[in-house]
Amino acid sequence: MKVKGLSWVGVGSDDFPRTLAFFTEVLGLEPAVVDERGVALLHAGEGQVVEIFGPGTGGRALTSPPAVAFEVDDVRAARAELARYGVEIIGDIGAWNGFEWLYFRSPDGYVFSVKKTPPPGWEKTA
Repeated sequence: MKVKGLSWVGVGSDDFPRTLAFFTEVLGLEPAVVDERGVALLHAGEGQVVEIFGPGTGGRALTSPPAVAFEVDDVRAARAELARYGVEIIGDIGAWNGFEWLYFRSPDGYVFSVKKTPPPGWEKTA
């Protein structure tokens, strides 16, 4: 496996509107998708995404404290390599709108993930 960079930061929030306003109005990140369930995807640079998960959303528990994803070319191959090293895998490979990801636990117990990001223009299909 070869990490190509950071592609994603997941942020769990107890106050979705306030957190969304902080990242968009204070930090100036541009929203790509804001979902009525309380999930938002924000552009944080080319190929980089900050995703906010509000209360009751599926990703909330895994992103508190914030979680970081490492960009890879092949999530399935990364999963096999992590397993070969005895790394604790959390759940199955997830997929949405061309994205693929897999959560795992570091030796210190922190949750990280590997992620494959679709090519530019993915937000037009969301």
